[in-house]
Parts: sequence; structure tokens; C-alpha cells
Amino acid sequence: MRFFIFAVACLVATTAWAGQIPYHPKTTLKVGQTVILKGVRTKCDGKRAPGFFSLRSKFPSVKIGVFKDGGKGTVNSKSCNKEVPARAILFKATKKGKEKFQLYGDTFVVTVK
Repeated sequence: MRFFIFAVACLVATTAWAGQIPYHPKTTLKVGQTVILKGVRTKCDGKRAPGFFSLRSKFPSVKIGVFKDGGKGTVNSKSCNKEVPARAILFKATKKGKEKFQLYGDTFVVTVK
């Protein structure tokens, strides 16, 4: 019975994020905090969100934090003119500072206090 409850909890935890991915171009964090920056999509006719590891090669180099996988969800794409599958990109603050960077065509300003 305990295994069944654990399995259900894991399933809920991994599928709970399959919603609309928010967009945060300017954010302020404390060291150790994490925020969703944006969702990255594939082509407009894509059936799945892109894999995190396939996206990492285009991440900018930043000194105040690291990018992490935020799981699957959707974004409302202006260029596709519809809601499409996407991968949420998280930013985890690791040290104090402020950085401005480009991430998949969007400009972000992150301040870590």
C-alpha cells in the first residue's frame, strides 16, 4: 500500500506542471531561490516539448546562477498563433549580482540579493 501511495505521489508530481508556462523577463531573487524564466517550444507543428539537454547548448553564460529543467508545459506562441508544447526553463540563483542576458530570443534581467 505504501508503494502505491508513493507511486501515485510521484506521478502527480511529474505531471502537475503540464500547464501554461509563465514568462518572467525581469525578476529579483535571493540566493538559493528558483524562478521560471520562459517556455521554449519546437516548431509550430511539434507534438512534444523539446528535451532539456537539446536546449542547453544555446544557454548564455551567467555568473549569478544556473539554468535548470522546469519540465513540460505549453506556451501561447505569437508566431504559431496557437498554444504549443514547450519546455520550462528555470533559473536558480547561486550568488548575488545583476545580469542581463538573451535566452532564445528574449532579453532577461535577473537581480540576486
